[in-house]
Amino acid sequence: MRKIAKNTLNTRSSALRFVVSAVVLVLFLCVIFAPSTADAVCPDGYVSEVKDKNLDWQNGSSDLNLDYVKATVGDWMKNKHYSFADLEKHPVVIAVIDTGINFNHEIFTGKYDQNGVKTDDEGIGEYDVLYRAKDGKVISTNTASSSKDATDDSNNRHGTHVAGIIATLIHELDLEKYVKIMPIKASYNSWGETTFKSTAVRAAIDFAIENGADVINMSISDKGADPGTSTDFDMVTKEDAQKAVFVAAAGNNSTASSTVGSAKGKWYYPAANKHVIGVMNYAEENGNKSLVSSSNFGDVYDICAPGNAIFSADGKSNESYKSLTGTSMATPIVAFASALMIVKDRAFCSATNDLPKSYEEVAGYVKSSFDEQIVKTVKTLTSSRNFSLGVFDFKSLLSDEVKARIVAKEDGGSLVQNLNDVKSVILHLEIFPSVYTEQGSVEWKVDGKSVENPSGDEFEFEYTPENKIGSVKISAEWTCEEITVYAECSVEVKYLEYSSSETAQIKVNAVSGGINLSVADGETAIQVESGKTIEFSIDKSLLSSVSPDTIVMWYVDGAYVASGANLSYKFESDGVHFVKAKIGGYFTSATTFKVVENENDDAGVLTIASISAMCALGVCLVCVVATILVKKKRSGNN
Repeated sequence: MRKIAKNTLNTRSSALRFVVSAVVLVLFLCVIFAPSTADAVCPDGYVSEVKDKNLDWQNGSSDLNLDYVKATVGDWMKNKHYSFADLEKHPVVIAVIDTGINFNHEIFTGKYDQNGVKTDDEGIGEYDVLYRAKDGKVISTNTASSSKDATDDSNNRHGTHVAGIIATLIHELDLEKYVKIMPIKASYNSWGETTFKSTAVRAAIDFAIENGADVINMSISDKGADPGTSTDFDMVTKEDAQKAVFVAAAGNNSTASSTVGSAKGKWYYPAANKHVIGVMNYAEENGNKSLVSSSNFGDVYDICAPGNAIFSADGKSNESYKSLTGTSMATPIVAFASALMIVKDRAFCSATNDLPKSYEEVAGYVKSSFDEQIVKTVKTLTSSRNFSLGVFDFKSLLSDEVKARIVAKEDGGSLVQNLNDVKSVILHLEIFPSVYTEQGSVEWKVDGKSVENPSGDEFEFEYTPENKIGSVKISAEWTCEEITVYAECSVEVKYLEYSSSETAQIKVNAVSGGINLSVADGETAIQVESGKTIEFSIDKSLLSSVSPDTIVMWYVDGAYVASGANLSYKFESDGVHFVKAKIGGYFTSATTFKVVENENDDAGVLTIASISAMCALGVCLVCVVATILVKKKRSGNN
């Protein structure tokens, strides 16, 4: 029995050792063959020119919080609920529509070893980040030239720098296998200037979509358009947005771009397009974030990202780097973030067989990924306006926390409205992740008080503001099982503030003797007589909605003459004169007058001259008669 027991014990011990050894071996193989999350491997040139000099912006104090991002991506790699096998075969592709790239730059080719030391391999580098066909050729094109060569020859190698920012982030997160870059050149050089034609950009978008781009980066901007109007660069359609995520630079004109008020400025496309994530540029100093002074900003764009003194590839050589500033540099950070969101979603769906998010859903996530806001104040002579600009946050994007936000539905009214022109606004509560969409219950409140919602869809709430200056806070409380989240927004009614272009279209009214003065047919000016009083005014309807503190200032021939809603004025000299008003700091259109001499005045002058002449003649006659009488008298005396 003892022998049998001993043999049994030995057998059990051997079995236990075998199981333990097997487990250890499996764990070892898992570590060996699991997707890599090692420290970033960067080429020697980048290390010496950037990292060693502490110029690697992406690892700054809190700009991007890459430590959190690296840890999060590392968790995905180890988690059984994420599978990267399909992503390695079909990586997420970011198309960069720009000036092309330097295809031989080390940041793209990845021809270096695990220590960043350059290798002389003839094939594709281990850390290559370019999107390639099966034959190894880079999938790219030039839509501005028949040559199809996408080599960057712009003066500042703009496209190389922009694409290099994406490449840097790919390397930082060790995602070379899962995220690739598709370079597309849509520019040409003209007299030393880089030029983009809308037709070339449109062709570039079509090429990107047709060749599998998931995200399209456009660090380009047009010359701007009047608020609410369009340009040829306002080209991204809803159908396009269903096929890829579009990200574009807001531009660098220091301009406020809004939907209402005097801060409307110009709208810069493609970023102002509603199907595009418009990116503004912020900088951080001593822990404080602020908008870079050159950046365009406003509620027609979506999110701020770091774009100040960003080091990236300098395309003039294969191993050099340089710093550039602008919304062009902030945009690829948001484009990469969009791609990273797609990586997460596809890896999760590949392991769980869930349905992936649509590109529009991904764009919605990115737009709402901020916990901090920069307040930018714009002042005019009569008022000021604060813009709250969301600061992009990777943690907010990648966390699995349930989030909510309230937005005004497309064509459903505006959150900021003008006095005497208030309309209903239809608010919609969005819940992230989208798995919770249309689930749970919603309670709406106005200024903290619960209100009934007659809408058949409890995720929508229609509100009509009172026609008076002020704002109300609309909030929604969403509950689903044990989860409760809140969202809020403000609906504001403001005094009307005319923009410069709007004011320039206002005409000055002129009345003389109760008659409205206007330009006669075939004439270019209103003809008036000198010395007559003319009453000038602005239509009351145009001023009824502006602030009562708005000052109307009147100018004649460019010189200030008076202030007030009306002006009484006499032209004292003939010739051509111009009259215009300044409303809230902007000039109206000028009204031209041709002033002629007053005929009645001429008649009066003639009458006075005639009387004077007659008087003088009369005096002469009296003198003659008197002289004759004196002579006669003398003759009689003699």
